[in-house]
Amino acid sequence: MANYRAIAAASATLLGLLRDRFPAGDFGGPLSVELYQAKDFVSPMKEGLAICLWRVAPNISRRALGPRTDIHGRRFKPSLPIDLFYLLVPFADDAERQQRLLGWMLRAMHELGPLVASQLNHFLAESDIFAEAESLDMVNDPLSIADQLTLWDRIKHMPPSATYAMRMLLLDSDERLDEYPIVTERELDMGVLQ
Repeated sequence: MANYRAIAAASATLLGLLRDRFPAGDFGGPLSVELYQAKDFVSPMKEGLAICLWRVAPNISRRALGPRTDIHGRRFKPSLPIDLFYLLVPFADDAERQQRLLGWMLRAMHELGPLVASQLNHFLAESDIFAEAESLDMVNDPLSIADQLTLWDRIKHMPPSATYAMRMLLLDSDERLDEYPIVTERELDMGVLQ
């Protein structure tokens, strides 16, 4: 049931859960948590947590899915399984505070566990994006050294960060597969030669 809105819902869920879990009392106030695009890293926030969707790729473990069937028995074109890759960057004025934010962020991400439909449907206006049985896994997915160096080359003054993969997001199709009865009889006409 997760259609094109699912990517935005997944990002909003990640943002909302981190914002809700932040221990404001331990850090002296609320934390600014924002969704970032590449252009936002040119002049980043002074203090807070940036969440950047930096890569989307087909899920390699389940590429060829069969047609999807809804609860009413209607068949639809197969879902598109994708993985979303996020870069999470804590920003702060001094190194100690930034490292505290980094430590809190890593611990909070580890404790999130699988994201279930009730969480995924909570942070956008639409509440029917994910079906009740759907869930997504979040795993720490560190970059290779070469990719890390390339990232540092692109984003100047890049603070320590972490990368995560959200696996098996199924983008469902709304296009139905028409079904016809089985052919049991065929009529052939004879042609006339002139």
